[in-house]
Amino acid sequence: MAEERVVVVGGGLAGMAAAVALESRGRRVTLLEARKTLGGRAGSFEDPQTGETLDNCQHVLLGCCTNLLDFYRRIGVSGLIRWHDTMYFVDPRGGVHHLESISGLPAPFHLGWSLANFAALTFAQRLHLSQAMLSLMRLGKSGRMRLADIPFGQWLSDHHQTRELIDTLYELILVSALNEDCQKTSAMYAIQVFQEALLENAAGYRMGTPACPLGKLYETLPCRDVRTGARMTGLKFSGSRVVAVEMGDESIEAEAIVLAVNHPALQKWIPEDLAKSDGRFAGLEKLESVPILGAHLWFDRPVMNLPHAALIGGPLQWLFGKDETGAALHGVISAARDWTGKSKEESLELFVDQIRRTFPAAREAKLVRGVIVIEKRATFSPRPGVDQLRPGQAPPAGGIEGLYLAGDYTQTGWPATMEGAVRSGYLAAEAICGEKFLVSDLPREWPARLLATD
Repeated sequence: MAEERVVVVGGGLAGMAAAVALESRGRRVTLLEARKTLGGRAGSFEDPQTGETLDNCQHVLLGCCTNLLDFYRRIGVSGLIRWHDTMYFVDPRGGVHHLESISGLPAPFHLGWSLANFAALTFAQRLHLSQAMLSLMRLGKSGRMRLADIPFGQWLSDHHQTRELIDTLYELILVSALNEDCQKTSAMYAIQVFQEALLENAAGYRMGTPACPLGKLYETLPCRDVRTGARMTGLKFSGSRVVAVEMGDESIEAEAIVLAVNHPALQKWIPEDLAKSDGRFAGLEKLESVPILGAHLWFDRPVMNLPHAALIGGPLQWLFGKDETGAALHGVISAARDWTGKSKEESLELFVDQIRRTFPAAREAKLVRGVIVIEKRATFSPRPGVDQLRPGQAPPAGGIEGLYLAGDYTQTGWPATMEGAVRSGYLAAEAICGEKFLVSDLPREWPARLLATD
């Protein structure tokens, strides 16, 4: 029905995706965000010291993120993404190793030459890795889904992947993708990363980074009623149906309400008796939150001449250049549980020491300023069996009518990523208006089609 009123609470990627999709189908959408800016965890903030716009944390997308790319197309910012066909790995001695995609070759041949010559691994390690990748291709989607309750560490052990190989390659790729120790994560999600990003379609490997602060991407959202600094104070119910969002003295009535808030905050808005009747809330308390650390670092001279670097050996796992000279950097530590109790000074000292040891140009460099941001509830942990805890977007039979959920913690078929967040928003919009928004995955190219069992 045209102009049906929908209120979306939460202006992160999930909420924005739901709002933009619904608005495109004629719904009258009101998007509420408690902060002054949109983006949530994938957003920006103003540095109180300098007034500079900084991202909460560096966010990266891959070519296999088909729905995130569709969302960027819908909001008109596709041109603000800078694409890279080469990933740079840097060892503790400063050696640079490339994983480079060869244009025109289908997956997995596009990375074959690069992997065969990846000097960060020994010849034996490269051989073991190739055998494991072949096994992953043969599994296909149905095979990986059968491993949802198995830790990836068990799969790695069964396929003779050594500790050194895990630390050098698997850990760097998967911890950043899944925000969890790669051996503790569900084998299904770990395998999905390799299949969709590396092995099934050459386009899936391309790495994109925003060429601007994240917040700038959302400045012209195609939604008529976007309210920032607008904090929900409660929900109004009529029996088992939610009928309005309350904001102090204002009440916004709606036929459908999408709660696109994080899962720890979700339950406080739902009366206990209604939550008990709605199966979506049964497993939320068992979802474990995992932190991510982002470090903004400004040096007195250029220290890194690469656009990004996966740092073998840590503590920083990835480093991104943030200016043209290489003097401004952003470091990331995913699954950062051990860093939440450290002081800013201690952390910065360790990071600067690592950068000086790794990059010759940084030997005499001085840190001018450092800002550390820790998102304590960045994502849920994709442990084995976690999908049994993740709720659907639409109310089940006997559940709270008119109430829809969006967020990367909901059932999306993806782990907690920007892609997963957008998928959740599209799925919530689909449940409300009955039209399809979800974009298909990249198709398997012919080598992968020949090898996969499904």
